Amino acid sequence: MPAYPFTHPRALFLSAAGGLALSACAAGNDIRPMLAPHDIATLQPGAMIAAAARAAQAIDRDCWWQPYGDPQLDMLVSAVGEGVPSIEAVLARLAQASAELDAVRSDRLPRVTGSASASGAYFPDHATWPEPYAGGPGSEGALRADVRYRLDFWGKRRQAALAANARLSGTGEEVRDAILLLRTALVEAYVRLDADYRLRDLAEAALERHRDIAGLLVQRERAGLATDIDAVEEREAVTNARAEIARLDGEIARNRYRIAALLGRDPAFAEGLERPAITSIADPAPMSAIPAELLGYRPDIAAARAGVEAAAHDIGVARAAFYPDIDLTAFAGLQSLGLGHLLRVGSASAGIGPALSLPIFEGGRLRAELRGRTADYDAAVSRYNMALATALQQVADAVAALNAERARRAEADAAVAHWQRIVDLHRLRETRGLSSAANRLGAETALLRSERAVIESAARKAIGQTALVRALGGGAPPSFSPFSQQGR
Repeated sequence: MPAYPFTHPRALFLSAAGGLALSACAAGNDIRPMLAPHDIATLQPGAMIAAAARAAQAIDRDCWWQPYGDPQLDMLVSAVGEGVPSIEAVLARLAQASAELDAVRSDRLPRVTGSASASGAYFPDHATWPEPYAGGPGSEGALRADVRYRLDFWGKRRQAALAANARLSGTGEEVRDAILLLRTALVEAYVRLDADYRLRDLAEAALERHRDIAGLLVQRERAGLATDIDAVEEREAVTNARAEIARLDGEIARNRYRIAALLGRDPAFAEGLERPAITSIADPAPMSAIPAELLGYRPDIAAARAGVEAAAHDIGVARAAFYPDIDLTAFAGLQSLGLGHLLRVGSASAGIGPALSLPIFEGGRLRAELRGRTADYDAAVSRYNMALATALQQVADAVAALNAERARRAEADAAVAHWQRIVDLHRLRETRGLSSAANRLGAETALLRSERAVIESAARKAIGQTALVRALGGGAPPSFSPFSQQGR
């Protein structure tokens, strides 16, 4: 009675040999990463950030700059897109990552190749060539189609596709991050431009006050009621006011050109910008549930997280390389000795079968590659953990800066109210002949200085709010995904 295939001694020997080979291959892939990514939900923001989150107001995350109430600003921020060089560079990397993913995915599909050959030859006497070819000239030809399908028993190609997909996702987050950075830089430059215009208005008003005071001092000097020293000091104040106006004109021009450069536009575009019309410096900071939810809005953190996932799948690819590759191959076509017989009946040929390649001795290359991929994973985890720490620091810094600026703004507002009362009293006393115009003009000059402090504080506050928006990831929604356990 014939033995069944699975009980035949040769079959048992081949099975045992195959098991031993697989065990030998797997013996070297026991390298594990040393680091693990932090869990966002376990991070402690601290009392200051938590208090700021409780006091925050909800806004539209997609249009966080709109509370400023300036249509021109809305137009400029909306112009951030494919036409901007800094964004186009990241979009090119995104296209490259997409092509990489397509290439990896195509590796999991069957491959079909066609070939055709025709050659003349001299066939030797002492060989297997049939008559009349032996010992004479002849020809041979072939038309053939080959099919190869790579069986992914160990998941190597699946892991490669997942790694490429994670890299594509990370590059998409880099695009979001570039857009966020550009938008916040644009809003910051626009706020500075608005502040420069407001400061210039105050400088113009201060110049007029100093001119009026200088004129009064000249009259008092002629009447013997003042000295030339007082008039000289006031004329110097007029000169300083003119210099301040010139400085602010330069700042206005520089901020205009900066806005144009951020958008990749020429100086003519900058010169065509209208004066900003910001109507409100409210708190447009999207704060709630810090840090677990909000840190997920940061595109740089999402990109770092995608880098960890890609590195984990790369470890899977490196581990699967220790096991044999098994391909299913097939061919069909025409083949003949003598080109005249190629298209005749009987020239057809076909075949199908598996092809196996097994790494036996690689000189440590596979293990070195696995060590390299594991080190890459640890590096990606380190970058991710550092990104989380940096994000919390930036949020804390922005909240602290805003708290300090709110206190400074309160003091500046109190100073304005104080000098406004003094100006009103001097005006009342002037109408009754109890005070001079010089006293009123001096108080009005002090009022302008306090108003300057308010404008500068408002600009710093708006810039601080923009920094907080940047620290919290802007307006894009979070996209959480659990870390792959591959390589852990």
